[in-house]
Amino acid sequence: MGSTRRGWEWYVCDMSTLEEIKAAAAVLKPDEQVELFMWWTQSDAFKVRQLAALKRELAIGIEQLEQGRYRTFDDTNVMQLAEDVSKSGRKRLKDGQ
Repeated sequence: MGSTRRGWEWYVCDMSTLEEIKAAAAVLKPDEQVELFMWWTQSDAFKVRQLAALKRELAIGIEQLEQGRYRTFDDTNVMQLAEDVSKSGRKRLKDGQ
């Protein structure tokens, strides 16, 4: 439960710590939001989470390689790959993902 002060009056609300942080971040100036983001991405907790996610993705990739589930690209089909990736990215942006 968090306390919030509005003007001179205090009131108590049922808000999780995460909700409190989000609410506080929402009222920051853009440069302060960037500073907060930089602080978080440089924190040890963030780095540990990112490293764990990378290890999971690498394990999946190695498993796919070992099972023969991969494609090779050369000069004849690499441009098609680039077009497919671009098309997929534009669709994801359009769909809001």
